[in-house]
Amino acid sequence: MSSPGAIDTAVAYCQKNQWPLLSQALTYCWSNEFLDVFRQYFRDHASDFRGMKVGMGSSEHSLEQHAVFQEYLQLYEDRLSEYIESQLGGSSKEFYEELADAKDVQARDPESCDAGTALFIECLVASADYDSFYKVMVREAQKLEAREAMEKMRWDAAPTVAEGKTAEGG
Repeated sequence: MSSPGAIDTAVAYCQKNQWPLLSQALTYCWSNEFLDVFRQYFRDHASDFRGMKVGMGSSEHSLEQHAVFQEYLQLYEDRLSEYIESQLGGSSKEFYEELADAKDVQARDPESCDAGTALFIECLVASADYDSFYKVMVREAQKLEAREAMEKMRWDAAPTVAEGKTAEGG
C-alpha cells in the first residue's frame, strides 16, 4: 500500500473502530523504516534459496531455509513488538486483540471493512506464513542470480590487461 491516501483512509477506519494500536502499527509497517529492515534481510539471505522454484513441496526445503524463516519471524515479531511497546506504550497482547477484533469485523461484514485495513491484515497474516515467505525468498534469489549473471557478462565482455587489451584497443 504505497498511496498515502489509502494509508490515511485505513488509519481513519481503525481509529473509528477504536483500534489505536492497529492504526499506528499500520502506518509504521508500511513505512520504509520498517520495510527496509526486511528488504535487507531478504537480500542478505537470498543465496540460501538459489535454484529453488515457487511451488516446490515443503519436503524439498532445507533445514537452513526453515531456520532462515524462523529467524525472520523473530526479527519481524521483535521489530513490531518493540515499536508497539516503546513508541505506542501498548503491549503485543493488546495489539493482537485489536487485530483479532478487526479480523472478526472483516469476517462478519467484508463490505464494511476498509480495503487498506483488509490488505494490512492479510499482509500481517501472510508474514507469518512459510509459503508466503518462501515465495518472496525465491523471487529475491532469482534477482540475485540475475544480478550475478549480468555482472559476469560485463566481466566477460570487458577487455583484460592480461590479454593486452586496453580501452584504446590495444
